[in-house]
Amino acid sequence: MKHRIPGSVFIPVVMLVILAAFMTVTPVNFIPEHGLLGIFYNAYYQIINVLSNWVVWVILILSFLMLLVVDYMNKVIEKKRFQQLSPEEQAIYVEEKKAGFFKTWFRSGREKQTEEEEQAILLDHGFDGIKELDNSLPQWWLALFYLGCIYMVIYIVAYFTTDFAHPIEEFNAETAMLQEQADEWIKNNDITIAEAENFYQDEAAIERGKVIYENICATCHTKSGGGSVGPNLTDDYWINHTEDDLFKNIYKVIYDGSPNNPAMQAFGQTKQLTGLDVQDVSSYVYSLNQIQQEVTQADGGLEPQGDEISKWKRK
Repeated sequence: MKHRIPGSVFIPVVMLVILAAFMTVTPVNFIPEHGLLGIFYNAYYQIINVLSNWVVWVILILSFLMLLVVDYMNKVIEKKRFQQLSPEEQAIYVEEKKAGFFKTWFRSGREKQTEEEEQAILLDHGFDGIKELDNSLPQWWLALFYLGCIYMVIYIVAYFTTDFAHPIEEFNAETAMLQEQADEWIKNNDITIAEAENFYQDEAAIERGKVIYENICATCHTKSGGGSVGPNLTDDYWINHTEDDLFKNIYKVIYDGSPNNPAMQAFGQTKQLTGLDVQDVSSYVYSLNQIQQEVTQADGGLEPQGDEISKWKRK
């Protein structure tokens, strides 16, 4: 007679399996971390996320009560089967039970069958002197197999009928979450012209500004800054000069637009660019005017427009 798995073992294991199933199907409401440590981080916050749903608690409580009933029924079945054993078999069963479930389990994994046990399960066919034993599959293997089958069915149904486990949906959800966090950060940390700083020596800021410039500004001012529809940004002449500082003047024109040319949009006022974006692209335009080589008419640049500002000339 085989020993049953005690309730103190299988109840916690089944409860953990149920909790793990909920963790796989519950949408993540945080940004997952990557790497080995991310496994523990993600598991911790996903457990908190799962346990915040009242439905999970109801199912866990009902499952626990059902498992208690199953455990009680197993005890009754075990008692009836025990009574059907001979006195010798009962003594062996009691002795093995005293050893404990885990000790018996580990021992059964390394001990060989006796000759009598092998003869009892020996099949009546063989090939080339090799005989086959009708061994039973281990209970833990069968449990994993059945759980795998159940999980497979749930996964397939969820995959084709819900948004669960769809990479595109998960990517969109994570992107939306990141964008929401970025918008919140910008809302709390965005700047105006008063807080703007000239990052003309900060290569990272200039590179970010260059990307923005080439996507938005180069259409009118060309990639080199020599001008096309818009004026040349590399010479010493300026149509708009309302600020004392060149960098602040560039920032103001990009943020508020040009009163002299309606084609120059107010990118900051219209929220097409944040104050931080304007700061970066202003740093890049400043570097075009003060650091990089001037694009003259001979190089394909436009003729000077506006007024020459001597204090803003290249150093």
